Amino acid sequence: MLVSPRALIFFAVGWLALTAAFAGDGSWKFQIESRGHPELRYVENDKAVFYVGCGRAFGLHAVYPGAPKKEGEKATITIATARTRMDFKGEIESPYEDDPPNTTHFVQWDLGFRRQDPELFGAKWKRLEYRFLDLLDSGRPLRISAERRSYELPAVNVPGWKKRFKDIC
Repeated sequence: MLVSPRALIFFAVGWLALTAAFAGDGSWKFQIESRGHPELRYVENDKAVFYVGCGRAFGLHAVYPGAPKKEGEKATITIATARTRMDFKGEIESPYEDDPPNTTHFVQWDLGFRRQDPELFGAKWKRLEYRFLDLLDSGRPLRISAERRSYELPAVNVPGWKKRFKDIC
């Protein structure tokens, strides 16, 4: 398969721009919000690049690294370390107030389980939740990818966040 030089340049410039966009002074933050729900987020320039929280639902939000999509379109992201990877099927939502500018907002609810699924929050769901939390708490950088595009977040460095998160969820 031949790829035009123009396509290679376009891909390289896009990849560098996305990498540069998330290579700044970000930090991981864990908090218990006003209703008592835990939130882990990676924030850069006061904008949330990545978020996981639970309350009435278990929410995963991330800047979508793939090509821009329209609200309601289905999308999949992969979150990976050097040793582990997990795929998350979700959809594109309209931008949130704290999203970085010119980005697409990915969301997945309840780790992909339907609200009516009797397994939601059951043993199978809990195993998936713990696997995901272990991935986040691996001490390794996280690569968020979709459609051959990606960005990297530093390892989560908030002491004790996982235990507090699990105790509440």
